[in-house]
Amino acid sequence: MKKTFFALCAAALLAACSSFSNRGEIDRPFIETANQNYFSIEKIAVTDSSTILYAVVHYMPGQWVSIADSSFITADGIDYTLASTEGIEAGERVTMPDSGVIHFALHFPAVAADIESIDFAESKGSGWKLWGIDLTGKADHRINIGKVPAELRRADPEDTLPQPVVAFSDSTTVNVHILGYRTEMGDKFMWALNTLHGQIGVDSPVDVDAQGNATVKVAISAPAQFIGIGFYPRTQLSGSALLSPGETVDLYLDSHVAGEWNMSVRDSSNIEMPKDYYPYFVSGTYANSGHHTGRAYYGMQFYSGEFGDYRMNGDEYTEYVINLYKTLGDSLAADSSLSPIGREINRINLQSDLIYAAIDAWNILRSNYYCTHNNWGSKVHPDTVPVKLSAENVKAFADLIDFKDSNLLISRNARDIYDTSLWKDAGIDPGILELLNLYNQAYEAADDARLDTAAIDALRKLSAPMADETEAHYRARKAALEALDLKMLTPTPDAAPDKLFEAIVAPHRGKVVMVDFWNTWCAPCRAAIAQNEPEKSGDLASDDIVWIYIADESSPMPTYMSMIKDIRGIHYRVDKDQIAALRRQFDVDSIPYYVFVDRNGRATGRPDLRNHAAFKKALQKAL
Repeated sequence: MKKTFFALCAAALLAACSSFSNRGEIDRPFIETANQNYFSIEKIAVTDSSTILYAVVHYMPGQWVSIADSSFITADGIDYTLASTEGIEAGERVTMPDSGVIHFALHFPAVAADIESIDFAESKGSGWKLWGIDLTGKADHRINIGKVPAELRRADPEDTLPQPVVAFSDSTTVNVHILGYRTEMGDKFMWALNTLHGQIGVDSPVDVDAQGNATVKVAISAPAQFIGIGFYPRTQLSGSALLSPGETVDLYLDSHVAGEWNMSVRDSSNIEMPKDYYPYFVSGTYANSGHHTGRAYYGMQFYSGEFGDYRMNGDEYTEYVINLYKTLGDSLAADSSLSPIGREINRINLQSDLIYAAIDAWNILRSNYYCTHNNWGSKVHPDTVPVKLSAENVKAFADLIDFKDSNLLISRNARDIYDTSLWKDAGIDPGILELLNLYNQAYEAADDARLDTAAIDALRKLSAPMADETEAHYRARKAALEALDLKMLTPTPDAAPDKLFEAIVAPHRGKVVMVDFWNTWCAPCRAAIAQNEPEKSGDLASDDIVWIYIADESSPMPTYMSMIKDIRGIHYRVDKDQIAALRRQFDVDSIPYYVFVDRNGRATGRPDLRNHAAFKKALQKAL
């Protein structure tokens, strides 16, 4: 009996010594993950009567924010609703001050003393969310890494970069595993694939199961970079996998990267990652090669505003770029922190930067002009940016480029360096860039459900797998197009390009006409259309409004036809000469772009109507 008594006392004493209590204050609590970087928690005070979250918001001055009165915290599956606030009224809008920072406190009921982390949400649906707010003071950035297979966490990469494989496969597979996944993050995983012919996949989210797993299958004939984006609309992830045709890889994406971003903004407004933190791990041919490129960036930051000088001529620009290339190359060679494979990846990326700097010199320096004068989108006369590369300039670039290096296929600029005209005009063999050029030319036609036989034949001589992929894509796009009702597309009037707009709007004299310039690949265009579409049966429901949509041939026909079936209005798809004339006529700076035509047929370019409120007001006033 005494032995039992003493045993029970010992057990109770041990439990008391090892138990955890969250009572007290936690400064700068660790946050596992979040769905945004604006709202965070600077301190938590936990008592027997309340749980107080001291919050901070970093946002644009002059914009408004609010905290929902439906906000709650969750601890061990139990929800605790917002009791009161300090420094902000729940449900009311607060205009951000010039500092772009506000502080306030949120009071909730007390959570149990043994709770080690809590979640915050403004609602069960949308709104700000923070998951895994630590109350122990012990959590760190390795919180999810133990769930990654040990063989993928090894730090020793291969000594050499594998040679790119060119072989068509329509079943290259990425098995995505999201570490720290919660169903509240969303059930649709957003991804993208950077291929040699451009980016695909951004409009094709895949289902995520309850454990945070998703599978994506793609058709490629050469290495392509898979990118994990995150969940719509906000929770972001970071990680990529360089795919080789035909392989199946496992990509582990750590949702904690969003927590790191959130805490970085909270603490310094500069997003920085722990030096030993990698937000993803991947298997496959190239495995974790992206981990070994180092923290330093060995690249030409073309659009930073500090690259070159827009007043440079061809000789000055050539000297500037080549000197920068050599300086970066010397620094790269001297970086002892890099593995051989990391050094090679950086080298081939820098080589592709050099190619891009040559073929797009004018646009690069135009960006410098915009940054210098802060007049983005304004017209720039060719003489304002005088750079023009002579044959000698081009040769100086070419002397530093290995046009036969197949690793250019996996460089960061692979899909942007296929224009061969600069090199050919200077009598230089563009080597592997000719393969990229033919591939893009043939694939662009196939994407529009057309088959460029000449390009396919020329491509087949250089790469049968790439030709096979292009032909397979053509068949798929043509089948998709044939399944659609082509009558939705209105024939373009038979008029000269400079008279086309008048021919389009003439039949609607006496009505208000809203003309929307857009394209399928333009995300802001699609967002604006989605916002405007409900108005046609709501506040802007009227037979006196004619809705006209004009896209061009850069919108692939199958994609275009599948999208316009859900956009009520009259649709025109014009060729490159016609769209060029229309853009000149109304000084179109970017899309979406609106032209408002009143009842008397007077047409006015209205870029201000990108603002939805202004859009509605203009039409309501006209009616």
